[in-house]
Amino acid sequence: MRRPLRPFLAVALTGLLVVLSVPAGAMADGRSAPDAPAPDSDGPGHQVPAGQRIIDLGGIWEFTTDPDTATWGKLPVPGNWDMHDKYANHQGDAWYRRSFDTPRLGDDKIARLHFEAVSYTATVWLNGTRLGTHIGGYTPFEYNVTELLKTDGGPNTLIIKANNDEAIGATWPWGGISRPVTLTVDPAVRIERQHVTAEPELEDGTAEVATMVTLSNASDRERTVRLSGTLTDRAGRTLHSGALRPEPPAGPDVTVPAGSTKTVRLTTTLPKGSHELWSTDRPTLYRSTLTLTDGEELTYALSDRFGIRKIEVLPDGLTLNGERIRTAGFNRVPGDRVYGATEPLSVIRAEIDRMKRAGADMTRIHHVPQSPDLLDYLDEVGMLNIAEISVWGKGASLDPERWKPELREMVHRDANHASIFAWSVANEIKGTEEVGRNFVRTLIDYTRAELDDSRPLTYVSNTFSEIDGPEDEALQYTDFISVNMYRDYTQRLQRLRTYYPDKPVFVSEFSSDGYTFTPDRESVEYASRYDGQIPAELSGVPWVIGASRWTFDDYRSRFQGTSVNQLRGWGVQTEWGGLKRSYDQMRAAFAPVRGLSLARADGGTRITVTPRSAGELPSRVLRGYRLDWRAVNADGDTVAERRIPLPDVTPGDTPVSRDVGWQTNGWQEKEAITEHVGLVDPQGYEVAVADRRLAAPAAPRVSQTVAADGAVRVVFDHVAGADSYRVEATQEGTDTGILSRTVYKDDHGDITGLVNGTRYKVRVVAVSAAGETASEWMAGLTPGADAGPLPPDAQVLVPVADGAVFQWRGGGADHAYAIEVADARSGELIRSWTTSIRGFSRIEDLGSGRQVRVRIRGLRADNTASAWSEWVEARTK
Repeated sequence: MRRPLRPFLAVALTGLLVVLSVPAGAMADGRSAPDAPAPDSDGPGHQVPAGQRIIDLGGIWEFTTDPDTATWGKLPVPGNWDMHDKYANHQGDAWYRRSFDTPRLGDDKIARLHFEAVSYTATVWLNGTRLGTHIGGYTPFEYNVTELLKTDGGPNTLIIKANNDEAIGATWPWGGISRPVTLTVDPAVRIERQHVTAEPELEDGTAEVATMVTLSNASDRERTVRLSGTLTDRAGRTLHSGALRPEPPAGPDVTVPAGSTKTVRLTTTLPKGSHELWSTDRPTLYRSTLTLTDGEELTYALSDRFGIRKIEVLPDGLTLNGERIRTAGFNRVPGDRVYGATEPLSVIRAEIDRMKRAGADMTRIHHVPQSPDLLDYLDEVGMLNIAEISVWGKGASLDPERWKPELREMVHRDANHASIFAWSVANEIKGTEEVGRNFVRTLIDYTRAELDDSRPLTYVSNTFSEIDGPEDEALQYTDFISVNMYRDYTQRLQRLRTYYPDKPVFVSEFSSDGYTFTPDRESVEYASRYDGQIPAELSGVPWVIGASRWTFDDYRSRFQGTSVNQLRGWGVQTEWGGLKRSYDQMRAAFAPVRGLSLARADGGTRITVTPRSAGELPSRVLRGYRLDWRAVNADGDTVAERRIPLPDVTPGDTPVSRDVGWQTNGWQEKEAITEHVGLVDPQGYEVAVADRRLAAPAAPRVSQTVAADGAVRVVFDHVAGADSYRVEATQEGTDTGILSRTVYKDDHGDITGLVNGTRYKVRVVAVSAAGETASEWMAGLTPGADAGPLPPDAQVLVPVADGAVFQWRGGGADHAYAIEVADARSGELIRSWTTSIRGFSRIEDLGSGRQVRVRIRGLRADNTASAWSEWVEARTK
């Protein structure tokens, strides 16, 4: 089925539309197009393989918060100023400056300054000429600077004023140049973008692929070029295209008016058996690579990844490629105090992998446009996502013209991501007021008419409980309902259904943990109050298509109610990357099966998989899954393992059992202390786990101790086979009167209620269902009032270039902190200082490859101080 033609908005230019139908790798007149360099199969989803020269303007820039100062500092770009101690709490204007040489342009070339993202507003000057102001800290923008570059051999001066006054919700307004800045050199006629739609015909197995291609001509005369397109798989092999018919009167030559754009449609139909569909378990991706030629010369090439998949929104559900799915996920607030909003790909991948292992397959990941790196990875791992612009809260401007540019920039950049199954135009605005209803209606109509009519549209409401009829809420204009809920799920959803009986619901935020953010919520020991039961409650509301927990990660904030560490501890992962007990709770709640268990059987172990019931949340058919079983010894080494394929598992099926005869070798049974099984999806993610303890854990070891006023801290190493740890203290010379504390995930335990001036001994006991193993007693700890109270928790020391970022968890009594950094080998003190910054310090200028250690103490307003914390250690980069 061919989609109706739809116009594409051309930024500041008038667009024209032409329709072509060309075979992959050929022109419409049958001649072969010149070959473009192959896109990098491991590179980003969007690439320009030919015709564009990119000059990276990243590196060390001059920086100041006062442009009248005689001396500017230096900061890296990309980066955020509030990652650095000196500017950690700066909010407002800041200036970046650098110089660069004019590249050799040649004839018929256009130079543009391209900014991937500057937060939140950016005003740009080049050589004293103001280029413009961009609003919105998450989407790209660029300026044609061809006529402004210096031609006298002198350097060009680029100045950017960034402002981060506009915070989005309760998240931290990271300020600065968050993503790359480049100078690009292109031919006058280039491919601006393509928008690929690829939908299968499920009945006959074919798929129609169409791409709307926007060409621009920056010259002062009309130009004619030839356009061709090729579809390839990940290995670069051309897909079979089937019969292709040119659509007269269009031919291979495209004429683009001077100073304008033209939009061209290319289509092909893929026959049955020539392609695979994109899904959450098998996210197959392809490429559409376009080339422009002028005569026999290849002048430009552009390539984008896409997936072939079909999303259908039904009155009572959602289907992906014809199968009903009910699934879950997490919101994720980007940015931390090591990288700010400039997240490296390694961090993005690690956190998305953790989300996938916890059953996350569908989410509204956050209420701002996301980085291309993150969206690429969602495509690769198969996580459905609702993409949203940064309109948040009752105080947000609801002038549609204010937000159309950001919406347009997001859709133009992100439309080819298979993971994005819907667009959202706002979060928690005045949806029950006329201004809010008009805003949602206007932006939804604008998106559908001028940007993308191939995806469902929604907005996220938290005012839905206030209405008396469907006409009262902006939800009336959406294709499906998205709501943020933190209480009374069933009752409120049933009432909402009476107003919108033909629209399914996605719960875009949920949690039971409340709005009191104590430091305890930032600990890996934190377990959620009720969140693990909420998916089961939502299972009883069949028109709920999915639910996304708020949030995956703790995040920095200055919003009301935030903890003394400038953190909101909503997450199942701490800001420094530790997985909380609540992660395990949500992993079980989001698992695609109801149960996975291990039990002793004749000669080995019986593994049982219990499917979820039909319609449960989450639930879907599991194809190509397997069981990975292994036995582990006290050193954590695998001594036996098996990989067991599973049949298709359908919701409502009876339990599936498989036996592992691993104990036939007596030495394996004797050596193993734990057996572990994981349910593994086709991508290799372990999405459900179970352990059975066979013997007592390995012996733990006390690594450091801290004596404080009436208390001690015991730091220890985790060991294989332990479910928890019991930290114990007793007076020397006795084994009675033991005081203890149980720890599950942390690497230390604090014991209070000790008598000052008394000598104590301490130990750690590793505990499992199969027994206990204790460390040796460590003696000689004497609490004392002079030592001060227990110190802040020294959490982690993260290596960065020529330094490290130290992160800690403080309490409410501290008004400042003293920090020491020493050489880890010699013990020599390198530096000491005090700071009022909360939760972190970026320790710079330590040199590269240096092993250092850091500790901290809290300073009180009454001039007293806590004990010094334990040391944490790292090697600088």
